Amino acid sequence: MVGTKRALAVALAAGAVTVSGLSGTAAAQPAAAAVTCVGTAFSGTLGVNQALCNSGYTLTMQDNGDLVLRRKDQSACYASGTRAPGDASAVFVMRHVGAPYIDINSTSQGNIGRIMGAHTGAHLGTDASLNGNGEFWVGYKKVGYC
Repeated sequence: MVGTKRALAVALAAGAVTVSGLSGTAAAQPAAAAVTCVGTAFSGTLGVNQALCNSGYTLTMQDNGDLVLRRKDQSACYASGTRAPGDASAVFVMRHVGAPYIDINSTSQGNIGRIMGAHTGAHLGTDASLNGNGEFWVGYKKVGYC
């Protein structure tokens, strides 16, 4: 479904928000600052301009507070819809009871969003990851894809 706009639901602290029609929005514009790839998964904190990278796909914590998944051509295909003035980070939280999640936190604004993940019946989700097919997972739940 190349070229098709996708609407993805993102669980935020204030409730469920739909992110759609990324073309022409701030999220769809390439990040201006240099991005540092930290691997294909994280289980701690993803800071400003740090990214998960795999097979040309990147999941970047942008300096505008938005967590954005991009295709190889740099077009955006998922965005968290969060905004903060250059001081946000994505923090993976693993829980034994309840689903794992990523909190988007801002030093100046506090918690500005939450992306919920999942465990399986037999396994705990221990990180957030980006696979070679452009799929963004939190634990065992696919939350975004290209």
